[in-house]
Amino acid sequence: MRGSVANDAGHNSPMPRIRFLPLLVVIAIFAAACGGSTSQTTTTTTFAPLASDSSTTVTTTTTTTVATTTTTTKPPDTDPPVIATVPADGDVVTTYVVKFDVSTEPGAAVLFDDEHVEVDAQGSFAVTRPSDLGPNTVTVEATDEAGNTSTTEVTYSFEPEEGWVVAIGDSVLLGSKIEVEKRLGDGVVDGKVSRQFRDGITMVEKLLARGVPPQVIIMALGTNGPATEGLFDEMMKVAAEVPLMVFVNVRVPRKWESTTNTTLAEGTERYDNAVLVDWWTPTHDRDDLFAKDGFHPKQPGRVIYAELVAEAIFPNWEPLGDGDE
Repeated sequence: MRGSVANDAGHNSPMPRIRFLPLLVVIAIFAAACGGSTSQTTTTTTFAPLASDSSTTVTTTTTTTVATTTTTTKPPDTDPPVIATVPADGDVVTTYVVKFDVSTEPGAAVLFDDEHVEVDAQGSFAVTRPSDLGPNTVTVEATDEAGNTSTTEVTYSFEPEEGWVVAIGDSVLLGSKIEVEKRLGDGVVDGKVSRQFRDGITMVEKLLARGVPPQVIIMALGTNGPATEGLFDEMMKVAAEVPLMVFVNVRVPRKWESTTNTTLAEGTERYDNAVLVDWWTPTHDRDDLFAKDGFHPKQPGRVIYAELVAEAIFPNWEPLGDGDE
């Protein structure tokens, strides 16, 4: 018989209803024991009638545990890079050529006086610069890998010891001595009539034997005889450790004028510590600047001579004046 079972006494009795409450309790207890965040799903189940014609509806709730993940976000880098220099702002130096040791962040893009320089793995670099007498200012700009930029201005003062620059020459330098001294500060101007280029080599040797040798040597020779390639190289071998050798070419109506000026131009191109002062170009067709001999300058010519020398030494030279007769 459908819906009936036989009991031990042999009697038929109705089949008991299925009980779902204990199952729901187990599910609830299991969900409470699980950690993390949860989500719930409600399921409705309809069963066919068992002992009666009415249907039975049971609602069950299933709880699912969902794992959670914590994410940490690093704040953006907004700090500009730090720049440190030696010498620092306000320092005083006694050397004409100054070495700057600079440090900033590794990987930074750096400009030193608007020129790009490469930093090493520690963010450091070194550059050298000649100095004007008195205050000098350099600018360092650094941009780190995050795009932050900082700029530092360093103002230092060049206050040389006496004799830091020595000018060696013939009668042309001797005649311009006062104007040259005005522009050199604490320097020595040694001009002598009829001095030859070879004489300058011996003088350089003596200068460098001093306890405090000059940092800049000006050679204004060649008026009284030719300067040859061999003599030039011999002088530069002696002066290999001099930071700056300045050679003034000649304006002299003699047969060696052209060859001497060629020697000086080519020679200064071969040595990193040598520069040329071109005295000939602005004066070769200016007879009004010279005495009747054609090579000893009058007062306006002396001023031009001294200004050209100063411009070759000082990176930011500003003219002192015209110097009328």
